[in-house]
Amino acid sequence: MDNINEFEEFEDEDMVVVVVDDEGVEHEYIIIDAVTHKGSNYMLVTPGDYEDDEDDSEDFEACIIKEVDESGDDVIYALVDDEVEFNEVAALFMENAEDYGIEV
Repeated sequence: MDNINEFEEFEDEDMVVVVVDDEGVEHEYIIIDAVTHKGSNYMLVTPGDYEDDEDDSEDFEACIIKEVDESGDDVIYALVDDEVEFNEVAALFMENAEDYGIEV
């Protein structure tokens, strides 16, 4: 299987990725997990205002983003739109879903 689980790298501290949308607005996302699948890099992220509060029953949204280009220090990510690709990668993240308590 072409899957590298990098969750341990993110376990000790919140790693954040800043995504700039088409209008130039910056959005912070906390990296929950990362995998490589079929030669592409993917990250499971949640909005930067996510807090791990066990007493809070509110569901948090998680997104899967894919590395689509890299130039110098900048990496370009995009949401995974293809349904088959999304389902394959989501299944990989589901293998560790208990570790981070977020439904993919």
